[in-house]
Amino acid sequence: MKFDRKVRQIMAPDTRETNQDRSQAPVGTVTRTLRVISLLADLDEQFTVKTVADGLNLAPSTAHRLLNQLASEGFVVSIPRTRSYETGPEFYRIASRILAKATAIHLAEQTMKEIAAKYDETVVFGLHDPNRHALVFIARADGSNALTYRIELNKPLSLVWGASGKAALAYVSDDEVAAALEAEGRSPASNAPPPTLVELAAQLHAVREKGFAISKGEKLAGARGIAAPVFGPGGLVGSICLTSPASQLEASGVDIESIGQDIAQYCAQLSHTLGGNVPGKPG
Repeated sequence: MKFDRKVRQIMAPDTRETNQDRSQAPVGTVTRTLRVISLLADLDEQFTVKTVADGLNLAPSTAHRLLNQLASEGFVVSIPRTRSYETGPEFYRIASRILAKATAIHLAEQTMKEIAAKYDETVVFGLHDPNRHALVFIARADGSNALTYRIELNKPLSLVWGASGKAALAYVSDDEVAAALEAEGRSPASNAPPPTLVELAAQLHAVREKGFAISKGEKLAGARGIAAPVFGPGGLVGSICLTSPASQLEASGVDIESIGQDIAQYCAQLSHTLGGNVPGKPG
């Protein structure tokens, strides 16, 4: 009987958490951990298990377990002398990176609007995602000229195909170039096979020589892309790309190379504002 009672005690639900979420869907460990992280952003420099438990209506044992998990990943640091915790280096690292990206996006949007107004075309800002060897369009500015194709935001896109990708890929390590190419398939626009590593290296060398990339119908059918890289204090941020139906630009008689040089100047100025610099170029 004593054994049965002990088992029931161990298996009994945490009533403090259950009461809180009785009218809601069950709350898992990941959700609780995220809520702790959110709470930490609003707490004083040092805090205790009781602070977290009271702030989120958790059992002290649950709050202690979650804080220990965060401590193991560097999000918080335990201070045994005072039985308290403080925000850890990993929390600050992520917060600073997010803040830097947010600032970059805001400043990039201003540059995009200027380019879009000058050429009356659509301009997109692509963020380099080194973990997925991809570029993600996260913002756009439109001119009055309508596109005949769809630009997808917040979706990983190729670094190998298209001006926007090549403008970024030209400034990453050789290992990432090789990894991006290895993971690449045929052109999503023309179904052409991917270039060889030697061919791609030559294309990226030309991008670095010019300071910008130009493409036609590689990532999107019928699209012309003209892009240049953007840099921050930590190196490559991504690229800004003017995109337009190829036939539309050709019919207007504009000098594509001149537009590329102009966009490269815009991006160099943006990079300078962000605290970065185009490799090989004067500050």
